[in-house]
Amino acid sequence: MLPIIFTFLSFIGIVASSAGYARYGGDTIPWDPIVLISHWSSRACRFFGAFSFALASLGVNISANSISAANDLTALAPGYINLRRGQIICGLLSWCLVPWKILVSAGNFLNFMSAYAIFLGPIAGIMLFDFWVLKDRKYDTLALYQIENPTYRYGGRWWWWWGVNWRAVLAFVVGVAPNLPGLINSVNSEIGVGVGVHPYQFGWLLGFVATSLVYVLVSMVFPAREALVEVAVMPEEVYDAREREDGDGSTDDQEKGEVREKVVS
Repeated sequence: MLPIIFTFLSFIGIVASSAGYARYGGDTIPWDPIVLISHWSSRACRFFGAFSFALASLGVNISANSISAANDLTALAPGYINLRRGQIICGLLSWCLVPWKILVSAGNFLNFMSAYAIFLGPIAGIMLFDFWVLKDRKYDTLALYQIENPTYRYGGRWWWWWGVNWRAVLAFVVGVAPNLPGLINSVNSEIGVGVGVHPYQFGWLLGFVATSLVYVLVSMVFPAREALVEVAVMPEEVYDAREREDGDGSTDDQEKGEVREKVVS
């Protein structure tokens, strides 16, 4: 649903800004919602409009940025970082991005979002093709959360090579690299990159397609056989078998053994 919702929101933003330009005039179209609100004569309207944007910014940053960053940091060092510490670290690191310079104008913000997209395209391509094509929708969910597994190398089924899936890293670099000249030019227009600006103009699609092709090709030539499973191991199957008990209160060892055998296979 995201493409439909985002398209609708973009449409509303364009219509509101264009209507504000027609109604209030000015040198440029007021793409910044705060600028548009400033033209309203009613103090109550200005208050509720500004309050809604403040509430939306707070909610988006907590749900989409703070919690997700904390989850990633927790996965990197679960023995030292929890969700609360991860959110605090995220808040401190956010100052390094000098957000006040990003939000100083609508143009700067759009440049930042465009730059953000060239990294999301390759990530989306890797995730989609890994799940739907290479793994054929078959993941060992339990192995995603195993710290050690004597059957495989340290770190479990997806330990890859020293904890890094070099196939994904290579594909990611291939998808991002063509967009870097255009990204540099968008940040500093005084740096001329020539025709290098054109790939950046459709950076998300280029990154998605290039990364997907490289990732699938490299994974087929150098397959990670330890990451392939014949039967998908779903979390409810594993934990239901562990928690289910017989009438006398004893755990069903036979069912646990079948699940364990399924996980290993």
